[in-house]
Amino acid sequence: MTTPDLEHRVLRHAFACFAIASVGFWLVNGLSAAEEWRRAGETGGWVRALVLEGTSNLTILALFVPVALLERRAPATLDSWRTSLPIHLLGGTVFSLVHIAAMNAMRTVLWPVLFGRQYGLDGQLWGELVYEYRKDVLSYALILAILAVFRAREDAVQQARAARRDARAENIITLRCGGRELRLPAGEILSAAAAGNYAEIRTRAGSHLARITLTELERLLNEAGRDPVRVHRSHLVARQAVREIIPAADGDAEAVLEDGACIPVSRRFRDRLKG
Repeated sequence: MTTPDLEHRVLRHAFACFAIASVGFWLVNGLSAAEEWRRAGETGGWVRALVLEGTSNLTILALFVPVALLERRAPATLDSWRTSLPIHLLGGTVFSLVHIAAMNAMRTVLWPVLFGRQYGLDGQLWGELVYEYRKDVLSYALILAILAVFRAREDAVQQARAARRDARAENIITLRCGGRELRLPAGEILSAAAAGNYAEIRTRAGSHLARITLTELERLLNEAGRDPVRVHRSHLVARQAVREIIPAADGDAEAVLEDGACIPVSRRFRDRLKG
């Protein structure tokens, strides 16, 4: 699900995350370089080190939005990587060239003003290009990764909101089963058992393994008016589907559902079935 509002939120949150990370990189790298120079006998190098790293980080921050716009048109996903990989290989190369050119331009302007001398590369041009390119590839990949994480998060939020709307308005429970979207009438759901980040959901017609937690499923069933009851840390049932409660000597019990299935009831949750 992609909308302009969603993309704006992804861009805003991803940029904020990357900016915070960039400040950390700037301080760590800059102060580390200053410490190395101090040990080599150079004094006052911390200002030069922070400016050196700052020009690089500012340039990369300025390139974040263009990379995000390219990523929107060529998503770096498992489904599209064959077509997007060549685009991002070229994009990463352009990213590096612009980064190198812009940061060196800033340093050329700032060095005479701040340090009273001309800025010059420490080594050979091609050596500097290769050195910076290796770092820039990682920066470019980090931007893509951050965008992917925040887009997945926003997609999950949007899907959860849509599922709650469906539950309230239509009494429909929307589930993700592998690559499929399954829409079940809430009244068909009898019970569910936790399976990690998944839930095995039993209905009158069969069972489905869906990527949903019991807590979220319980919330959706409540929205749909199904009255779910947590009877165990790993089990919930629809109250309407319970036909019998069989107590055990140790204080636990079993709930017998309308289809004959027996669901374990923990003593901690047993009183909930009486409500």
